Amino acid sequence: MKTILVPLSYLEKGSNLLQYAFDFADNFSAKIIILKSFGIATVTGPSPDIDKALKEKCLGELKGILTTLNTKQCAFEIVLFKGKLVENCAEFMQENTVDLIITTPKRGSNEPQLFIGHVTGKMIKNLDCPILLVPNNFTFEPIGSILMAIKSGIIKKEGILTPLQKIQDTFKATMSLLQVKTPKLKETDFKINAELLKLKTFLIHSENARVYHGVLEYLHEVNPNLLCVIRRKRGFFSKLWEQSTVKKSDFESKIPLLILKGAV
Repeated sequence: MKTILVPLSYLEKGSNLLQYAFDFADNFSAKIIILKSFGIATVTGPSPDIDKALKEKCLGELKGILTTLNTKQCAFEIVLFKGKLVENCAEFMQENTVDLIITTPKRGSNEPQLFIGHVTGKMIKNLDCPILLVPNNFTFEPIGSILMAIKSGIIKKEGILTPLQKIQDTFKATMSLLQVKTPKLKETDFKINAELLKLKTFLIHSENARVYHGVLEYLHEVNPNLLCVIRRKRGFFSKLWEQSTVKKSDFESKIPLLILKGAV
């Protein structure tokens, strides 16, 4: 894990998220790219002077925030841009290799019923990169225990498990693999990918209406530092594909959530 992207909108100061990213990256000697929007001028037509002023102000504020953080001697780079966050992340990733995105489930939303907001939801749906969602004001702690929840044990795309494997190896973490048998699960889905089986320390089977119910059933028993799921169109985040959001009533995590890039 060499490069970690931390995207921030123009409204976000991101100090807590950035501190978590530096603490996390330090364990991998990874470089952090801070991709920050400096806003959009409200006047019509070309506005190079206003854009320049906004950019300089944004850069000054961000540098001020960084002086208050423990950067752990991690290498980092600031990239400022104008426009929408998800589109600029995609553009950056077309020209640069990114191993992981660290972001928040919900940014600046006034919708308390949501766990994942519109912008983060679009990132999960549209960006072909593993994403680590860090709850607001969460303080980094070494990852000693991982709970991974799946329905289907089939994994067709190569490299999906690489970020999980690197995290597990770096922190010497145990991993509890929870396969939740839901009413509509096909019998062919019961067989678990051989590579995934190699990573597991414990294997747990559960029967529940939804995967989230299985997670709730074993969350306190496993007491993980990290939850992990695979992005699938018909899997854990099926609601995400319909609305680009996830309600707290459908799923919520109080600890960091690693979303691996499965087939869409």
